[in-house]
Amino acid sequence: MRSVMICLLALTPCLASAWTAARAVDMRFVPDAAVAPLAMHIHMVHLREVDLREGKAVAEFGFHNASEQPLTITAVKPSCGCVTIRMHENREFKPNEHGKFYVEVDTAGEQSGLQEYTVDVAYRTPGRAAEEHKHVTFRVDVPEKKVTVKPRALIFYQLSAEKTTQTVTITDFRSRGNLELLDVRCGLNQLSIENRRVEQDAHGNPQVKFDVAITGVAPAGRQTDVIIVTTNDPEFPEIKVPLLVNGPMEKSASQ
Repeated sequence: MRSVMICLLALTPCLASAWTAARAVDMRFVPDAAVAPLAMHIHMVHLREVDLREGKAVAEFGFHNASEQPLTITAVKPSCGCVTIRMHENREFKPNEHGKFYVEVDTAGEQSGLQEYTVDVAYRTPGRAAEEHKHVTFRVDVPEKKVTVKPRALIFYQLSAEKTTQTVTITDFRSRGNLELLDVRCGLNQLSIENRRVEQDAHGNPQVKFDVAITGVAPAGRQTDVIIVTTNDPEFPEIKVPLLVNGPMEKSASQ
């Protein structure tokens, strides 16, 4: 029994060495077939509510040609007609050349909650007989629809006497939406509110619009104020739009 134990102890370093060597070879070996020509840098983007801007959800997907042959993107197809794909006209990529495309969703037309969209990227390389595909996923936490104001703030550069106009759009996404403007006011004397009107957006949501106009050269420097919109809605009795007016640069004492 003692001799058997001595033999096993003597063989243990050899067995450990052989196992380590086999494991190292396995970790280093990657078959060529496992490397796809189209290498996506990211396969999923998840935008939270705080990431959304002006009712748009936009994700960027980068990739590069990981093969030794030219690669051609033949199609980029989203799973839903509500998704817009934006990509440069160049669809042919040399070995190791990088590219990207953008996936955009107009959240104004989507239901609130987590929404998921997939995009199928089809491509060809001369070394492969058939068209190949990669899929990416775009997840968006669409916020509960209420009332939005665009733009969120007004910035004017009033450097001449010519009239400058910007439009404020208030959209009511609630199913019972019946918001009406009772009054719009601001403390700046040069500012006037014009052309109030009621419309609908592309998805049938009611909108109230009005133009904010400034006439004449603004005082030098910056002026800040707030446009206050009074409504008939108890949930949104007042809507405030910050205002910044940039006039000509102030002259220094030496001028």
